[in-house]
Amino acid sequence: MPISWPGPSRSLRRSWGTPRAALLITGRKLEPQDITAESGITPTFSGEATRDASFRPGEGCWALQVSGAPEQGFDGLVDELVALISPAPGKIQNIRRRGDSVQLDLSGHVRSGSRAVLSSHVLACAARPGLPVSLTTDADPPARSEDLLDWLPAPDGSHRAI
Repeated sequence: MPISWPGPSRSLRRSWGTPRAALLITGRKLEPQDITAESGITPTFSGEATRDASFRPGEGCWALQVSGAPEQGFDGLVDELVALISPAPGKIQNIRRRGDSVQLDLSGHVRSGSRAVLSSHVLACAARPGLPVSLTTDADPPARSEDLLDWLPAPDGSHRAI
């Protein structure tokens, strides 16, 4: 029996809202201006390592982020990010070897019943820089405690029929 894959319109209809792809560099001794100077890339966000840092207390942060429209998914975003960092692969790997955490982060806002579809193209493109890939989610708190279980698949298996 052949397997059929959903087209973009159906799979993206319930995708994560506000998808983002970022080159994320963090570290306890990270100085954002040093990362900018070494990589030759200007970040979209950076922060010093302080105890009351909003990102991760005690860690510096440097990020180059591209954002998409709600319901866009990750197609195109990862391509754009990889193109932005492609002039500096050796420099980015040197930063990683030095001990800072360097990763590609895919993130978005998760609504009840939504999903993130990572196509084979997105996965192949994300693998090109040779960096770890992380998924980060943001979600609205549930109105009822029963809503905490909404992520579980339906017992009838209907979640498999896309």
